[in-house]
Amino acid sequence: MKRTTPLQSIVDPFVKGIGGELVSELVGNDSPPSSADYLFRRHNVIAELKTLQTESFGDPFRRKLGDRMGNWQRDGRLRVFGTCRVESKRLAPECQEDLFNVMASPLQRHVVGDANSQIKSTKETLSMPGAKGLLWVASDGNEDLQPNDVWFLLTRILQKKHKSGEPLFSSIHALAYFSPRMQVQMSGSKQPAIFWFSGCRQPDDQQMAGCLNELYSAWPRYVAQAQRIAIRHLDGTPENLRFLGVPRRMPGIQVDNN
Repeated sequence: MKRTTPLQSIVDPFVKGIGGELVSELVGNDSPPSSADYLFRRHNVIAELKTLQTESFGDPFRRKLGDRMGNWQRDGRLRVFGTCRVESKRLAPECQEDLFNVMASPLQRHVVGDANSQIKSTKETLSMPGAKGLLWVASDGNEDLQPNDVWFLLTRILQKKHKSGEPLFSSIHALAYFSPRMQVQMSGSKQPAIFWFSGCRQPDDQQMAGCLNELYSAWPRYVAQAQRIAIRHLDGTPENLRFLGVPRRMPGIQVDNN
């Protein structure tokens, strides 16, 4: 699902409409590529928008998953006959851990890791050492991972720590995950909807909670007005959601029977 209109052309006016600022306009057109995207000054929050599109989890990702499952088949930790669906909850614990690491790798490297560096750099550029960082992730065409998968992997990555106990990605204080243009369907309902899930790394972080609440409240109103359609907004947990028109996919497993 390839988008012809850049997501920023939709999100930028929204951010400005609620009093946010574009970092590119604050530091000039010659800003380094490591800059984050937005500043919500009254909340003292710097946000980086990352977009998951078709190429986010493409053929190399599926091949890597298939290769890993093939290894399990060959060493006896997995038994697959013909074509079947492999559910992670039915795998051995060490296979589950291996599977989650493979799935999380592109997200950790290209989404969480890059955002952490960009937010840290922007705090220095804007001389705002006390600002907090928001990782803002949009599903805008990715078809290989459903909302529950993405949310689980992102939160899992943000739980990682250094040996000292400090957070591995210390410049990110909150996560927001939403569907700006990809509609979803809830189990048991045929009505399409968009979703928004967010949370702070520290439950008592009132500064960040205020920013997230403002974004959460304003986004569905903006979408409804901009697209002139009725929007059903979902929050809570993404467990029962699926992207509309996106079939379940499985990586192919190549096993040498000899």
